[in-house]
Amino acid sequence: MIFRTRTRTLATAGAVLALAAIPLTGCGGSDSSPSADTSAAAAAGPGADAAAVDTTATDATSTTGYADLRDELTSLGAELNMFWKANLGDAGTWKDSVVKVVETVGQTACGQMDATDTGPAYCDADATMVLPIAFFRDRLIGATDQGGNDAAVAAVVAHEFGHHVQALSGISEATSKAVEDNPDAANLMSVANELSADCLMGAWMSTVRDEGRIEDGDVEEVLGALERIGDDRLTGDAGQVADAATFNHGTSVQREYWFAEGYDTGNVEKCGVVYDDLVNGTLEKELKAGADAVNSSTTP
Repeated sequence: MIFRTRTRTLATAGAVLALAAIPLTGCGGSDSSPSADTSAAAAAGPGADAAAVDTTATDATSTTGYADLRDELTSLGAELNMFWKANLGDAGTWKDSVVKVVETVGQTACGQMDATDTGPAYCDADATMVLPIAFFRDRLIGATDQGGNDAAVAAVVAHEFGHHVQALSGISEATSKAVEDNPDAANLMSVANELSADCLMGAWMSTVRDEGRIEDGDVEEVLGALERIGDDRLTGDAGQVADAATFNHGTSVQREYWFAEGYDTGNVEKCGVVYDDLVNGTLEKELKAGADAVNSSTTP
């Protein structure tokens, strides 16, 4: 994937705001603490004024020699801030996310995040995004300082910006209120938010494609990364019994599907359909099917 300043905006500029109008009664939500795990999840909520990029974070000195990977993550943060600002700016809702690329710990208003063994996290309280270098180098992403797996790296960062968009468009506030009304649906709401963020990531990548910046193998690289970080795959790889009620990011199939929905259409309004699937029970059935498949494959 070739990165340079983007020149094209979505034809559906400002349509993200329409997602906030989706009925959410009876659904779950997320809290304001930072979410950080190997599936690159992030809790989201109302955004706050913030500088665009902060790559120094807590550990200003890098000793691992991954300066190019750090620069790549920094550039992605700047591009995605610019991209979504162009699509939400007319509505006066955009506030840049602070992007912290760190190697040890990341400080946010939601607390300190240990960046040595966790994935990216987004804190709604100060609109801060923490991108741990170690996560992008591990077996799930496998980034190199020479640009290896750059499409997967871009997908993860774009997913985090999906949570920032959810915060600014009011979705996060609405879902948090919904989970207060129905705490038992918290996991399902988390899945819906994560899959919607995958879709928003795909919508951004559709403009990268239309600008001629997608290279051979990039889409397959993204799909492969999403397959590896589905709840069912992570559970199976860990040799654990799968319980759909504990899934909070979506199965591999779900994550690939919603990325493709955004990528194929470039229409951010499509990313709100996942909440309809939550309300009508489709998401719950898909999660159970994923868990059953894991348990069937591990049964002697």
